[in-house]
Amino acid sequence: MGKMALFGGAGWIGGAIFHSRKAQKALRKKQIVEAKTLYAQYYNDVYKLQEQNAELVNVVQKLQETLRKAEEKRELDTMQRDYDEFKQPDVDGDDRISRAEFNMYVKNYLSNYPGLSEKDYPRFEDFDHDRDGFVSFSEYSKQMKAQAKKAEQEAHYAHQSGSAAAAQRAGTKAAAYHGLAGENTRAGSFDDLYARYG
Repeated sequence: MGKMALFGGAGWIGGAIFHSRKAQKALRKKQIVEAKTLYAQYYNDVYKLQEQNAELVNVVQKLQETLRKAEEKRELDTMQRDYDEFKQPDVDGDDRISRAEFNMYVKNYLSNYPGLSEKDYPRFEDFDHDRDGFVSFSEYSKQMKAQAKKAEQEAHYAHQSGSAAAAQRAGTKAAAYHGLAGENTRAGSFDDLYARYG
């Protein structure tokens, strides 16, 4: 009876060891298959994300190129418009405005706006930066930008001071310089510098 119990116990232990090893092998196989599946899914997802990222980079580059071209076109259009405005007082077509041309232009301009006087209009000296007696296109552009910036600052300070009337006048002045009453924001022309002042 003791031998039977001994052999039975040994057989049970041997069977348990055998079955546990078999179960471990099956579990390891299952884990390996699951790990391979997960790695395959992971690499597949990473590849798809890399493809999507490459597509997005391509789209961003195309949008940046479109934006750059649009900005260049806008700058060219603005420069052409500013040049056309600069040419209005240039009677002799020499691409510069003399004091006589400037004064004649101001006189004609003021005759169309009886509410304005000469003191409301910028002076020739404001534009003639190099004091050579002529206003070039670069001087004109530089002065218009400076005038627009000054008008913006005046509007800002007037708004901060709490004076609604002063803020409105300064805002109107800034709008005149920037051409905000027109189709887009840009430095104004001789025509619209003070036309909208209240």
